[in-house]
Amino acid sequence: MKFLAQSDDYGITRGCAYGALYAIRKGVIRNTGLFSNMPWAEECVELIRPYLDKVALGLDLNASTGPSLLGYDLVPNLCHEDGSFLTSGENRALDTDENDHDHVNYDQIYAEFEAQILRYIELVGHKPDYLHGHAYGTKTTRRASLDLARKYGILYSTQVSDRPEVLASGMGASWYIMPPTLENQAKSNLGDFIIDPANGYLDAEYVYLICHCGYVDAEILKLSSFNIFRARDLEGVTSSRVLDWVRKNRVELISYKDLPKEWLEEAIAKQ
Repeated sequence: MKFLAQSDDYGITRGCAYGALYAIRKGVIRNTGLFSNMPWAEECVELIRPYLDKVALGLDLNASTGPSLLGYDLVPNLCHEDGSFLTSGENRALDTDENDHDHVNYDQIYAEFEAQILRYIELVGHKPDYLHGHAYGTKTTRRASLDLARKYGILYSTQVSDRPEVLASGMGASWYIMPPTLENQAKSNLGDFIIDPANGYLDAEYVYLICHCGYVDAEILKLSSFNIFRARDLEGVTSSRVLDWVRKNRVELISYKDLPKEWLEEAIAKQ
């Protein structure tokens, strides 16, 4: 079985970046997506640079956390006057029956997401190894994301997770207990989820897992309701039980860079 384990939100805070790096060094994570809009993005890129031969560094396209790269004058549909993105909750409150639950302006979200791609290229020196959507999304954000994936020749994450040969576990997976109260987050157990035979992981050709590894710092408590989950995910992907399961079952840890090249060709052809 080939196991593509992805930790989202690299660089949403410095603590989350350090946690993801520990998950790469000591655990099963081989894929993580940069938040290129954050003021500490350059610092976080330099931290992960020594590991870029081991992992796929993607880009989390983000329109709900931190500052917009383009600002209120250019993308007023997406942010406050101070340039900070509308939160996921604020965005969803604007999605009504009248606008088919999608208030997002295509031209503005396309421009913002392309600015994030270009910022990634400026910081890292090459295009993202994959694209992935962060938190809030609509039909319009997805359309802009897929259009940009085609333009830059990059796989979008759902173009992997939706393939028939891939068994995917994402945000709806059972180890996340909702709502994300501190009590529920403390109970989450990704390690038990991964090794549970009921998942059918060992019978699959490819397994795709999304988690959110990180250390809990003051910034993540301000920015995200997913906070303790991150520490619990980090514990799970680095646990001796999961590492023993990988060794015992000869699980191959892979990144997006290890996927068949025809997957990208097929994804582009379908768009």
